[in-house]
This record gives sequence, structure tokens and C-alpha cells, in this order.
Amino acid sequence: MRRIISYFIAICLIWIGIMLIVNSLNIDGFELNFGWTYIYPLFFIVTGVVLLGTAIIKRHGRWMIGTFLLVFGGLLLADRFGLVDFTFWNVFKLWPMILIFIGVSLFRGFHIYWDVNSDSKKKKNKKKIHRNKETSFTFGDMEKKGIWNLEPMNISTMVGSFYLDLTDAYIPDEETEINIWSLAGDVTILIPEEVEFQANAVAKAGDINILNEESTGINAEIFFETIQFESATKRLYIDIRLKAGSIRIDRV
Repeated sequence: MRRIISYFIAICLIWIGIMLIVNSLNIDGFELNFGWTYIYPLFFIVTGVVLLGTAIIKRHGRWMIGTFLLVFGGLLLADRFGLVDFTFWNVFKLWPMILIFIGVSLFRGFHIYWDVNSDSKKKKNKKKIHRNKETSFTFGDMEKKGIWNLEPMNISTMVGSFYLDLTDAYIPDEETEINIWSLAGDVTILIPEEVEFQANAVAKAGDINILNEESTGINAEIFFETIQFESATKRLYIDIRLKAGSIRIDRV
């Protein structure tokens, strides 16, 4: 990605230099911005192809961003040739692509979504997170903040967002499990500084951020364990699996 940006900057500098020289010759009919309207759409196209190709070949990467840039750049270039009417600020017309991305994310790999042990087999150094037999199926959003009692959670849902603020919650002096499975949605968990935790977060398509450690794109995954986790009596086991969406775990 950095190499693409470097090449693009180099091309821009060379083009600007040539255009300034030609412009100083006062050639009739010459416009200084000639060619620029073709260059920057190509930048979006090339960047999109690289990101999409990386996602397909290596099975990880930002395929959604790559696809969007490829379509966006292609429409801009088509406008330059008079095929369609599309300018830079028409980017907002592409918002339906969000629905397409969600649909594709739900379709891809649906048959292996409930294989909860597949990811733990990949890394032998991961601790197996035990799950309660009782599972609560929910629809819609869940928000817990302020003063409340944290109890073991084992939640499955189709679509929804989860916001768990444990800052003022009562957390028992024992191991507590938080398991969330969802096809699409956002999960945010805020944990007090003094509470140790182990987290296994997986998003088939989306982004994950655990204490500023990030993973984005297809098959995003982070396994995180705080330093004092093993010796702590009050600790959290967190297991989050999404088909599409974002996961954020932070300390406050």
C-alpha cells in the first residue's frame, strides 16, 4: 500500500512538473489541469485492484475497501470518457454498496460459522474458553452501563449491537465468561483497569480493536491476554464471533 502511494506521488510530481513547463510556453488551448482528471481515478482503480487481489490470493485483507475503490475509480474514469455522469462528490450515491457487503459477508462461509472450535485449533497456545450450556437468543441491541451486576453471558443473535460498560458494574471475584455470537453487528466492551481478561475475537468481515491492537478485513482475528491474567482471581473470559461488523474492547 505504501509503495502504491509512493508511485502515485511520484507520478503526480512528474506530471505537475511537465505541466508547469508546458504552461510556461503559453501554448494556445493548453489547460493546466489536463490529464489530472484521468490520473486520480486510476489511482483509486489500482489501489482497489491491489487490495482486492491481496484479499483473494492471501485470504485476508481489506476486500470491502478494495471493491469500493475499484468501483469508485471505475465510475470516475467512465465519466471522463463520457460513458456515465459521475463526479467525485457523487461518492455518496454508492451507499447501497454497504448492503451488498453485508449480504456477501453473511453468505460467505455461513456453513462454518457455528464451528466454534475451528479457530482455537489453529493456535495451540490459545486457552480453550469454556461455554455455558444455556444460551440466550436475542434480537436487537443490548446496552448495559452504570451500576449493574455482571453475570456469565452466552448470547446468540442474528443482528444487533452490544455495548457493555463494566466501569461501575459489580464484577464477581471469580472467572466470568462473556460469549457473544452474531451474524452482523457491533460489539463494544469497556473494562476497568484493575480487571484482567482474556479475549478471543473473530470477525469474518470487519474490524477488531483490543487495547489498540487491530485486525481488519476478511477473517480478522485477535487473541489477547492481559499480563496479570493468570494470577488474577477476578478475571474475564471473552469470546466474540461475528460474521460481519466491528469489535472493540478497551480499558477505562
